[in-house]
Amino acid sequence: MKEHELNLLCDGFVFPETPRWHRGSFYCCSIDEGLIYRIGADGSKVLLVDIDDWVSGFCFLDRDSEKMVISSITKRKLLNWDGDKITEFADLSDTGCSTVNDMIRTERGDCYVGGLTFAEGATDLFDQVPGPIIRVEQDGTVSVADDDMLFPNGFVVTPDGGTLIVASTGWHCLFAYDLGADGVLSNRRVFATIPDSAPDGICLDAEGGIWVTTHEHVYRVLEGGEITDHVDMGSYKASACMLGGDDLKTLLITAPVSHDRTVIDGKRSGRLYTIRVDVPGAGLPSLY
Repeated sequence: MKEHELNLLCDGFVFPETPRWHRGSFYCCSIDEGLIYRIGADGSKVLLVDIDDWVSGFCFLDRDSEKMVISSITKRKLLNWDGDKITEFADLSDTGCSTVNDMIRTERGDCYVGGLTFAEGATDLFDQVPGPIIRVEQDGTVSVADDDMLFPNGFVVTPDGGTLIVASTGWHCLFAYDLGADGVLSNRRVFATIPDSAPDGICLDAEGGIWVTTHEHVYRVLEGGEITDHVDMGSYKASACMLGGDDLKTLLITAPVSHDRTVIDGKRSGRLYTIRVDVPGAGLPSLY
């Protein structure tokens, strides 16, 4: 197993998450602040979007602009940002979830969003029961693609568009689905199990390996569960990752100091780290 050393790119985030690579730059959000940034190669930050809610997932609408669709966590909505103003795209509140989480948008124009469903009397983010993966079609039609996923988190879609993979933080594994030309998910199966971990954000490379953040660690995992690469996060917690850079071989890792908001206490202690890898990025959610 190959070990990697972290390189600090920048800091100053409350809770950085869901990085993307787009048009020659990395992007990420700061969940608790509802902010989305473009990140320069030198670690500089440009604030693009500020929504009146926590923000988790976002995806770009095309390869030629920064227009995007955004998941508004507690309001349970998808929002469109046209580069200037924000409008509501879809209301997900009737799908049975408590909040929404990360998301992906396919080349067909369908969005798949993880719905988090908290147990009765829940006092912790991890006190969840199985909930939905929500599908939102290009015209805004909302449906439930799968109603039985515990803490759905990061998504990827393979370059051929035929397979969707999602991290189940609660069930400690990655699940794969066949993704039909009509947008229907079928043939759910386990892609890889990562014992004693909480898989969070994920990204895909050109050899089919998946980089998985599990808070204390980042792993590159092959189908079946073989681990080829490892990153120790030290005192920080890896929340998500994305491949990018000029050769698509730079892995950006978003890292808050904790998942406990009483520990973070609104402080801008979150960081972005990078490592260099051997295999370039591929597939969605980034528009390579």
